[in-house]
Amino acid sequence: MKTNRLRNTSSLAFVLTLAVVLVPVAQAAPPNVLIIMPDDMSFDDYSYYNHQPDAPRTPNTDRLGGKSVRLTDFHVAPTCSPSRSQLMTGRYTDAAGAWHTVMGREFLRADEVTMADVFKANGYRTAIFGKWHLGDSYPLRPKDRGFEHVVMICGGGIDQQPNFWGDRNTTPSTIFVNDQPVELTEENGGLPGTSGAFATSFFTAQAMDYMKTCQAKQEPFFVYAPYNVAHGPQDVPPDARAGVSDRTATIENMDKNIGRLLTFLDDTGLADNTLLVFILGDNGEGNSMLRAGKASHYEGGHRVPCFVRWPSGGYAGTTATAREMPRMVSEIDLLPTFMDVLNLRDVAYRPSQLAMAGRSIKTLLDSDPKNDDPAFGSRVLVVDNQRMDNLEKYKQASVMRDELDAAGQITHKWRAICASEDKPWELFDIQADMLQKTNLLAQPTNGHIAEIAQSLQAAYEDWWRDVSVNAADYTRPIAGSPEEPVICLYSHDWHMEDLPPWNQTMIAEGLAANGFNAAAFAQAGDYTFDLRRWPREIAGETTVTSKLKSPIKSTSKNAPILGKSLPVNSARIRIWNVEKTYADEWQDVKPDSDGAVFTVPLPAGPAMVQTWFYDADGKELCGAYYVYVSLAQPVVSP
Repeated sequence: MKTNRLRNTSSLAFVLTLAVVLVPVAQAAPPNVLIIMPDDMSFDDYSYYNHQPDAPRTPNTDRLGGKSVRLTDFHVAPTCSPSRSQLMTGRYTDAAGAWHTVMGREFLRADEVTMADVFKANGYRTAIFGKWHLGDSYPLRPKDRGFEHVVMICGGGIDQQPNFWGDRNTTPSTIFVNDQPVELTEENGGLPGTSGAFATSFFTAQAMDYMKTCQAKQEPFFVYAPYNVAHGPQDVPPDARAGVSDRTATIENMDKNIGRLLTFLDDTGLADNTLLVFILGDNGEGNSMLRAGKASHYEGGHRVPCFVRWPSGGYAGTTATAREMPRMVSEIDLLPTFMDVLNLRDVAYRPSQLAMAGRSIKTLLDSDPKNDDPAFGSRVLVVDNQRMDNLEKYKQASVMRDELDAAGQITHKWRAICASEDKPWELFDIQADMLQKTNLLAQPTNGHIAEIAQSLQAAYEDWWRDVSVNAADYTRPIAGSPEEPVICLYSHDWHMEDLPPWNQTMIAEGLAANGFNAAAFAQAGDYTFDLRRWPREIAGETTVTSKLKSPIKSTSKNAPILGKSLPVNSARIRIWNVEKTYADEWQDVKPDSDGAVFTVPLPAGPAMVQTWFYDADGKELCGAYYVYVSLAQPVVSP
C-alpha cells in the first residue's frame, strides 16, 4: 500500500506539474506608443516656459510637462519635412532625401525604413492623424510607408497646393480619411461644449476613436499625431479667447485637444501603459530663450522641448517622479529607443546603407544616473538647413557636443557653427552662453578651445561624407502603377532655382514660374498628361483662362481673393531622361477648356517632365501647375 500511495502521489504530482505547464501564462500587454508633434511651435508658445501675460495659455501641456521626463536639450531639424523625415527614420534628413519643404526635396526616399514599418512588423496597429509632408503620391504616401490608417492633409500646410482646394482649419474643409474625402463639420471636428469646428479637433477625435478601437480588440497601437498647427495660415478657432491673436487662439485650441487626449488615456485606463512622447515643435520657431528661429542653424532653429511619459515603464507619470534630462539628444534617437525599450525587432529587409544614425536613450530616460551610456559623453550631432534643390556643403550647419567631467557632469555644451563655405567657423558654449552671443573663435583661444573646434570640424567632414552619398538622386512619384492609377505632378514640387508656386494663393495669382518634375513610370505604355491651371476638384467652376468663381482666403492677409485670369492659348510638354528626349509636343488650348491633354508613349523608368502655357503671341505665362498623369494603354510584351 505504501508503494501504491507513493506511486499515486507521484502520478498526482506529475499531473499537477503538467497542468501548471499547460496553463497559459498571462502576458503583459505590449505598451502602446503615442507621438504628438505640432508644427512651427517652440518654447515661447507654452506657458510652461513662457510666463508673460500675453503668452498662450496651455494648462494641459503644462500639466503633462509636470509629470514627464523633460528632455531639455532636444533637437529636431530647422524646418518641417526635414524634421519629420528624421523622426520617422532615425536617420539624418540629408541622407534620407528630405532636406527641403518643396521642390520634391520634401520626399522621403522610397527605400527608407520608417518608424511605422518597424511597429507594423512587430504586430502593432499603425496610424497617422495630421500632417505627413513627406510625399503625397505612390510610393511616398503614409499608406506606402507602414501606416495602416491615415487621416491627413496633403502638402505641408492646410492651404498648400497639394491639399484639397480652398481648405482651411475651419469650415469649409476637406480632410482625407484613408483616401476618402470627409467634410469638416461641427459634429466631427468640434470641441465638446463649443459650437464650430476646427481641424485640430477633428484629428484628435479621429485619433481617440482609433485608439479606442485598438483597445477593444486588445491590439497595441502606434499613433502618430503630427498636428498641422500652428503653421500658417492662421484661422480663428471657434473657442478663441477674446482679444488674442489668431495664432495664440490656435495654440490654445491645440492645448485643449491635448487635454482631451490626456483625459481619454486616463478614462480608458490606457495612460499607464502608453509611452507618450510630446515633441513640442517640429522646428525651433522664434523664441526669447535661444538665438534665431525657424530655418536657422543657430540654437533657436532646431532646439525644442520634448516630454516623455510612461508610468508603467518608469518614465515619470507623477509630479514626484518627473525630472529634467539635460543630455544632448535628438529626434533621430526615438526610433532606436523604442526598439530598445520595447524589444522591437528591426525589419528584415533593412540594407546596411540605411543604418540608423540615432542611438537609444534608454539609460538616460530612467531615474538612475549611474547607468547612463558613456558613449553620450563623446557623441556629436549635426543639424543643417539646406532649403534648396541641391545639397551644399557647409551650408548653415551646427555641430554639437556635450563635454563631461570625470563625474559625468556636463561642463560645456559646444556648438560649432558654419554659415557657408566662404564664412569662418564660429564656436559657442551654450552652457555658459545660451543666446550664442560670444564667438569663442573671434578672440584669442586656449589650446582646449582650438582642439574642440578642430574636432567638431573634423566630425562635420565625416558626417558630410556619409549623408551626401546619394545627394544627386531624385526621389520620384511613380505613374502607371495600380497602387495609384492617377497621380498629380504639382508645381509645388518643381525643381528650379527659386521657390516654386507652393501654396494656393500663388496658384490663384498665376505666379510666372516654371520648373520640371522628376517622376518615374511603372511600365511602358501610352500615358495621358492632363495639363491644368486649376485643380480637378474645382473644374466645374473654372476654365484654363478664368479667375475663380468662389474666392479663397489669401495666405498672407486672410482676405478673399478670386485670383488672376491667364490668357492661355497654347501648351507644351517635354519629357526626357538624361540625353534622351521622349516627347516635345505643342497644341492649341481652347479658352473655355480645363487645359490641354497630351498622350505620349513612354518606356518604363525615370524621366523629367516639364510643361508650359503660352499666350497668343507665344509668350510664356507659366508651367501647368497641375499635371494629372495616368496610363492610357500599356505596352503588351510579345
